[in-house]
Amino acid sequence: MYQIIKGGCNTRHPSSFFMSHPDGLNNYLLLIVKTPAVFQIAGQDYTLSPNQAIILAPHTPCSYSNPYGEYMDDWLHIAADEDIFPLRGILATNTFFRVDDAELFSVYIRQLLWENAYTTSQYRTENIDCLVNVLLNHLLIAYQQKDLAAYYNPYFPKLQEIRISMKSTLMYPLSIDDFSKRLGISKSHFQHLYTELFGISFQKDYIQMRIDYAKDLIETTDLPMEQIAELCGYSTEVHFYRQFKAYTDLTPAVYRRKFRNQLF
Repeated sequence: MYQIIKGGCNTRHPSSFFMSHPDGLNNYLLLIVKTPAVFQIAGQDYTLSPNQAIILAPHTPCSYSNPYGEYMDDWLHIAADEDIFPLRGILATNTFFRVDDAELFSVYIRQLLWENAYTTSQYRTENIDCLVNVLLNHLLIAYQQKDLAAYYNPYFPKLQEIRISMKSTLMYPLSIDDFSKRLGISKSHFQHLYTELFGISFQKDYIQMRIDYAKDLIETTDLPMEQIAELCGYSTEVHFYRQFKAYTDLTPAVYRRKFRNQLF
């Protein structure tokens, strides 16, 4: 069980700001550093670029500031019933690692602060525990990917948004041309980035999303195949049938019969 002690999001400090904890703290401190900064952790000096995270263990001497200008961070003091770090033996404390999508962590921290301050006691503890686990899991993902070049690509968060939005708009035509224009890059660069970041080409991913959605509709509804084809973005039933069979080795009708026969 976790306890949120205090925290803040996008907290700004002037260049004169200097934080020092010579004896450390009695709890864990999560920092998402959003500006350049200099840190001293247990006698070791660090110079940081923006979007770095660290989880400071209890009783760790530290100090930090930004001598070059404004200092800004998200910060969260967390206490726990037991030693929660390193998480599953992987996520190390007192170690900086990059988080490209820093605003994602702001969302979780902001919601944790809300739950801690305003949610009724009946649900507060459960909600905080769930959110802290989600936060820690995303920190773990960032920590595991700290050495992957693709994770530092500035287009990664935008491509993630595109990939998620695709599943919600399969009924409408989706094109590389539209997405590349949205990002302000060439079509060939978009295709290269998409494949590099997700391990699958845009076109194959798009088709697989359509087929997966079609399978779900076939399994869970009585909609006619013509309507399923339309909902999955196919302009003709013929194209739908051909592509579905190419990916599943079955026609949509045979797939439906086979699925229902397995149920009974």
